Amino acid sequence: MLDFSLLDYAFVGIAGFVVGVINGMVGGASVIVYTVLLAIGLNPVSAVVTNGWGVMPANLMALRAYNGKLGELYRQNWKLVWLSILGTVIGAVALLNMPLETLEKAVPILLLIAGLSVLIPVKTDAAEISEIKEQAVIFGTGIYCGYFGPGQGVMVAATLARDHRRNPAHLNALKNFITGFTSLVSNFIFLASGQIYWGLVLLLAITSGYGGLIGGRRAGQMSPKVYRAALLSVAGFASIWFFIKFY
Repeated sequence: MLDFSLLDYAFVGIAGFVVGVINGMVGGASVIVYTVLLAIGLNPVSAVVTNGWGVMPANLMALRAYNGKLGELYRQNWKLVWLSILGTVIGAVALLNMPLETLEKAVPILLLIAGLSVLIPVKTDAAEISEIKEQAVIFGTGIYCGYFGPGQGVMVAATLARDHRRNPAHLNALKNFITGFTSLVSNFIFLASGQIYWGLVLLLAITSGYGGLIGGRRAGQMSPKVYRAALLSVAGFASIWFFIKFY
């Protein structure tokens, strides 16, 4: 196992708080923590599983803003929840059984996908999507969550927004509900990896959980331009860096 300096912990803690706030508002920001974990020396699998456990409280804490409504959310959308969970089981099992070298080659591409995900328009006036197509896409985002993770929130939100019956508050609550429980399942599978850095997980759980609580209460208040520019910059530079490192 690696040893970390106080500066390493400081970087991770700050990244966790920022990710928690952004994920609670719009999602997709865990690419920041993932990049920081790689930068301080974790291998790609360790970074995925540690990141998964560390930022999970952000989505779960964000759900506290919807106390009393979660049962209704589940009853209305249980198919989407379980399709996402099924997908994440497939993705997580694939991650833990794939050679490390394969994931290293995939990291720059996955980071780029995570960054570009912020360009997906989350519009309630977009063209309607059929129920079958919506379920298929949510299943696909579940696989992505289990295998990698960052960017799933935006993908889920953009898909859910195509059902015009969902207002922004309902959409954000359902997005947090799906991503929160999906990540919970994948994280329990990640326990089998033996590559989780629990000290970093605890730090991320505290900082991202607090950030997620704030973000969930202030959903929609972040400027889309600032959010997109920040995540694209992080993902873009990280993708170039890891293309050079792993290729």
